[in-house]
Amino acid sequence: MEIRTLGTFIILIIIPFTAFLIRIQRVPNIPEGQFAGNDAYFYYWQGNIISEAGQLPDRDMRRWLPLGRDNRQTLNLYSYVLAYTHKAVSWAFSEISLYQVALYTPPICFCIGLGVICLFLSQTFGLLSACISGIFLATLPGSIVRSTVGFSDRDSWCLMLGILAVVTYLVSLQTEHRYKQIFWTLVSGSTVFLGGISWEGFGVFISIILCVEIWRFLTSNTEDKLGLYLLWVCTFVPTLYMISPAYRSGYGFAKHLAAFVLVPPLFLLAIRILRHLLLTRSPWVVPMRTHAHSLVLGLTLASIILALGYVFIQRNTFSDTTVPLGQNTLMQTVKELENPILLFWLFRYGSVFILGALGSIMAVILFWKIWGLLFAVPLILFTLTSFYRTLLDTWSGASIGNYLFATSIVTCILGFILLAWRKERTPKNELSYIAFITWFLFWVALTRDARRYDFFIGLSIAFFTADLICFLTNFYGNQIKQRVPQLILKTAIIGISLTTILFWPPAGGHATRTLFAATKSAPIIPGQGESSEMFEWMRTNLPRTAVVAAHWTYGSQLNVLGGVKTIIDQDHYLQHWIHLYNKHVHNATDAREALVFLKTHNATHLMLMQKQPPEVFLQAEHSNAFVPVYPTDNFEKAFVKVWELHYPSDIQPNAKYLVTEAEK
Repeated sequence: MEIRTLGTFIILIIIPFTAFLIRIQRVPNIPEGQFAGNDAYFYYWQGNIISEAGQLPDRDMRRWLPLGRDNRQTLNLYSYVLAYTHKAVSWAFSEISLYQVALYTPPICFCIGLGVICLFLSQTFGLLSACISGIFLATLPGSIVRSTVGFSDRDSWCLMLGILAVVTYLVSLQTEHRYKQIFWTLVSGSTVFLGGISWEGFGVFISIILCVEIWRFLTSNTEDKLGLYLLWVCTFVPTLYMISPAYRSGYGFAKHLAAFVLVPPLFLLAIRILRHLLLTRSPWVVPMRTHAHSLVLGLTLASIILALGYVFIQRNTFSDTTVPLGQNTLMQTVKELENPILLFWLFRYGSVFILGALGSIMAVILFWKIWGLLFAVPLILFTLTSFYRTLLDTWSGASIGNYLFATSIVTCILGFILLAWRKERTPKNELSYIAFITWFLFWVALTRDARRYDFFIGLSIAFFTADLICFLTNFYGNQIKQRVPQLILKTAIIGISLTTILFWPPAGGHATRTLFAATKSAPIIPGQGESSEMFEWMRTNLPRTAVVAAHWTYGSQLNVLGGVKTIIDQDHYLQHWIHLYNKHVHNATDAREALVFLKTHNATHLMLMQKQPPEVFLQAEHSNAFVPVYPTDNFEKAFVKVWELHYPSDIQPNAKYLVTEAEK
């Protein structure tokens, strides 16, 4: 009992607190009012609006001018969380600002999620698995970068909600007490609702739960807990549809939101109800019951074919609205959406990424023996074509590598279905393993084409690495149990394994990069220097009505630090406008066209960096239109320059620069 209490104290207090301390190391080096990412300024900007007005307006008329940003097409819960958390905290501690709340929310959310998953693992797999997984999650650079103080994006918030949604759903399936089942189902569904109004990508977490339900569907001949699943679906599907216009009439990045988030759980509900009716109410009850297993397989395959058919029909629309299903020219310039190389995996995960993959493959084989090969072999191919993609592309070419990856996805799906259909026994904690395997598959597949998603794979690879260590510890302990006391032997094996993985460079040694990841890997922007001084000058010298045209990466910084209006930003709301800005201003060849574009968007000032040559704006015909205002000294050699725009009378707005989509 004492060991259990001590272990619980470690996983709930010591590990999350250590993770928190790691993630706040950079606090003294963050200039007041600054963050470590563009999106952080966006959420802080929205939090300020909510704090002042109580809610966001339908349109934000201080950016994406002259139309303004349609806030109804965004999922803004995180901004509301920042604003109302600040209101609650400041009631007791008035000196705490909204900025400080935004600064510290990411590590706090991550540590809450860490505590929840460790508690679940301790109850399901034992304290040892929970402690090892917690240590990895606390120290992996890949789990640190996007959860440090100052990063202030919504990733940690979404990860926390994803963990809560999946874990509480698994708990509802594990418990036998009826009222507890209902309670945990409601908690999971409510968390999914919160995630659904927080992030467009939350459908991935829903898909993990759906895979667990599909597994249950395939491994049973009668409906079990259909009412609970119906309750879960009703908790978030109608509420999301009613509350957010993005789910009813989404466009842009929200165009396929309902199809990917609301339709799959409804479709699974439909085929489960259909099976129940066929087996209990149809005129063919007896033959249906005789072939119930085949009926399940047929319904599942038909559903997959329909889903693939939808994706195929809509494939042309993905290139503009969905990443990484399609990466258009603009998205290919966003560094966090680049393909990760092998060194990326080694830096952020040491050897844990490959040990986690091996652990997942081992678990499949140990669980389901010879039938497990149906799933294990595709998993091996998936691992090779994901983590070692750049090496395969170098040896065989990108097209062959993509073909092999697509093959691994298809065979993983088929292996998953056939294994569930043919399995003859139900191992302990089977559904939890299915959840972690699908978590691994979904997030690694997404990360393969967009490295920003790697933050979400840490949970699965940490768990499977811990599972592998626990298995080897028990295996070798049993081999020599007659010679050495078990406690000493197993403690030594675990200690050596952890020390090697954490600190020995040839084995990855990711812990040697933990503090670097917490303090250096996500630089503070704009930091100390000319850009910071320029933003301060804007806030002091320009009116709040000023509209500054600049590269999209500076949009939210201009709103927050400069206190001015903007025409484009990193939100990528109207991607075609960014294209037009790049063509007519950033890469301008005609000063007149640039002035017409800027006039159309009501720009009063233009901000350019030194690497963007302004010579075209200084041509004799239009040189008087661009009046240098910052800096006042040594303007020609300055890194950042600001011009006030004085439009000639013959420069008039042109509606073609307000077109939101390119002509097809």
